[in-house]
Amino acid sequence: MPYNNLSNNERKEALKILYSNAISGIAVSVLVSVALVFAFDITNEKTNHDKVVWLGIMMCVLTLRIIDVGLFLKAQNSRQPYNTHFYLNRFAIGCISTAVSWCGYALWFHSTSSTVEVTTTIAILSALAGGSANLLSGSRFTAVLYSFTLLAPYSFLLTLSNDHYHHILGLLGLTFATIMIASSYKSATFTHSAIKLKNQNRELLNEMENKVEQRTEEIYRLSNTDPLTNLLNRTAFLKNANKQLADNPKEPFALLFVDLDGFKQINDSLGHKVGDKVLKEIALRISNVCNQQLYKCRWGGDEFLILATYQNQAELIEFANKVLQSISAEHETYKYQKWVSATIGIAMYPEHGNDLNTLIRSADTAMYHQKRIAKGNINIYNDSLKLKQEREYLLSRRLASAIEENSLRLVFQPIIDSKTSKVTSFESLLRWQLDGENIFPDEFIIIAEQYGLITQMGLWVINQACIQAKKFNHLPEKIAVSVNVSVIQLQDPDFVTKVLKIVKNHQVEPKDLHIEITESVFAEDKLTFLTAVKALQKQGFCISIDDFGTGYSSLSSMLDIGVDIVKIDRSFIQNMDKRGLSIIHAIVQMASSLDFTVVAEGVETIEQANTLTNIGVSHLQGYYFSKPIEVDFVDAYLNEQNKLCL
Repeated sequence: MPYNNLSNNERKEALKILYSNAISGIAVSVLVSVALVFAFDITNEKTNHDKVVWLGIMMCVLTLRIIDVGLFLKAQNSRQPYNTHFYLNRFAIGCISTAVSWCGYALWFHSTSSTVEVTTTIAILSALAGGSANLLSGSRFTAVLYSFTLLAPYSFLLTLSNDHYHHILGLLGLTFATIMIASSYKSATFTHSAIKLKNQNRELLNEMENKVEQRTEEIYRLSNTDPLTNLLNRTAFLKNANKQLADNPKEPFALLFVDLDGFKQINDSLGHKVGDKVLKEIALRISNVCNQQLYKCRWGGDEFLILATYQNQAELIEFANKVLQSISAEHETYKYQKWVSATIGIAMYPEHGNDLNTLIRSADTAMYHQKRIAKGNINIYNDSLKLKQEREYLLSRRLASAIEENSLRLVFQPIIDSKTSKVTSFESLLRWQLDGENIFPDEFIIIAEQYGLITQMGLWVINQACIQAKKFNHLPEKIAVSVNVSVIQLQDPDFVTKVLKIVKNHQVEPKDLHIEITESVFAEDKLTFLTAVKALQKQGFCISIDDFGTGYSSLSSMLDIGVDIVKIDRSFIQNMDKRGLSIIHAIVQMASSLDFTVVAEGVETIEQANTLTNIGVSHLQGYYFSKPIEVDFVDAYLNEQNKLCL
């Protein structure tokens, strides 16, 4: 086929050119054919009759071509796929049929035509051939064949004539036919090249548009979705949720703050790759349960937020329970492993806040309060939590100021050698009085951790402890000072460097500063904390495990660290008449084997002190010896103790 070298889009462009020019070409053929038939006065009736017959044939051909144009335009406007090969071939047949009709006229009536009529006929055919070069440029095959059919047969016939004039006309016709064939070929070739170039540009443009669209979608996805779970990220969630609240201020919403329980253990026991798979699976489960809800996002780490509509509180609780059940369901891949659950805090709009940030804080508060009571449940924000939240916010602001203004203070509780009754060290304990109210450490330390103040506060404590430790340098027997270090402090990769800088500034030996950690820190990330503790020991600091026996994997932790001091939790001292005494015996026996010092906390009676001394506990601490002492009375206490020991 002559169009096989064109693509389908290129053939469509060629058809548009051909059919857009077809009507004007057909109109010219109608006018010229009618004029040619009736312009010359013919006395021969047979010739007149034959010309009318020819005109009828020509009109039939042109009518069919008009119908063909209409069918093409209909197919094009329908926007349905159509066969471009079929229409190109049909158009070519119509054009060549028209050319054959014109050629037929010239050959049919040549013998009866006058010189003027012959001249007119060859001129008309030449004009038609000249016009076709542009009108038929959409098809090289049709344009060339049309020009050849119009002029070549009749011009060749004229060259065979004995009439010199006719012979010249024939030669001129053949020459013009050759020129028109070449012109048609060249014009059609140029048109095809233009169509190809246009199509290539269109394809290039479409490709660029597709790439831009894909890139735009990718940028949107990267900037609005969490790469691990494909849920909305924090920024996109805030944007969409704020818009939802602004557009629908009277519609009730609920914000669910979902925090996973036990995910840390999954990461630690199975690895972070498995942890990532768990997060993906949980995100999918949340999406499946929340398919009718508005927005859901991964807030960060193992926390998720859901903005949901609801009709009543019962419906909201039912939905939250579905989320919990879905998250807590057994996972096929890890069905033999302890799986994660979740705790959900809920805040409702507008009851619990008129803006999104307030709702998030309220839901977060409800969730953390529920975690302290019983994990794996739902808690709806209420007025008591509101008061608690307001107090926490107030205390967080005042605590930040207290650290900067040195409004906190340390008190010191002595640790006594059970055999000599001499003070060997002091445990420094943090105290805070706000507007005449004593704020308990259990309250403000949690606030410091939640509001990111614990690191700054911890360094302040170490600094103050070193100031007191330096005062003990003049004593014949040096007295150490111990400080409690939190989980968050040990997570700081620069913690050891910061502590070393403080002790050097105060010219305190590292061995005179005891670092107390609770066993519970090893439930978080054992490797991280072991690394920090080993680094402290390497620098000469004495490491003490506080509240021993109540934490995470007690014996394992002690063996891993190689601790210097173990402080037996006060709960065992208070229950020595039950199972506490046997546990204390076991710890003392381990101390002799593993070479660490044992301190019994919470000693309140002389009977407890005597019993503990008799079973081999080397150091004692508690109210029986002294309550925590204000810094100004430490020297007086030591002087009094020295007198008693003489």
